[in-house]
Amino acid sequence: MAVRASPVPAHDPSSFEIAAEVRYGDALAAALSQCWRRAPVALAVYLTGLVASIAAGWLSGGTLAWLAVVGAVPGVAVIAFVAATARLDFKRGGGRPLRMLYHVCGSGIEIRAARRSDWIAWDDLWGASETRRSFLLSPSPGEQYVIPKRCCDAGRAEALRELLGRALAGRTGRRSGDLQA
Repeated sequence: MAVRASPVPAHDPSSFEIAAEVRYGDALAAALSQCWRRAPVALAVYLTGLVASIAAGWLSGGTLAWLAVVGAVPGVAVIAFVAATARLDFKRGGGRPLRMLYHVCGSGIEIRAARRSDWIAWDDLWGASETRRSFLLSPSPGEQYVIPKRCCDAGRAEALRELLGRALAGRTGRRSGDLQA
């Protein structure tokens, strides 16, 4: 695993900090984003089938409308499962917004929470992505940290985007194409 409980390297003049409050909505948006990123073809096929069943129900004058209802059930079930899982993970952390401090420097990022401090060197980062609302850092395939964009100004967001892009550029087997320009 890439996360290590080790101290941050000596002070880097280009380093900066991001103080964040991670809320349930941030965790849920990150979880739904991961679903989309992990199975875009399956989701596209599902949505195409759902649209086709709605069209069949409409074109049949309502006699095949049950297809749309039956077709919607798996999608609603998946979204409910993801939301419940995100809620459970969030409640395990006390159910309150998590106060995080991210110390970003040229060699990696230190992530500090109330009872834990982790260091991730850029070379050890498995992947990163960016959504409309946040940056998602993945030290390993099954783990991610959320940095809400509302917690950092445009300059820091751009600096973080640049560091992540450089850290993941040209790596095979790692997710690196999700950072916005």
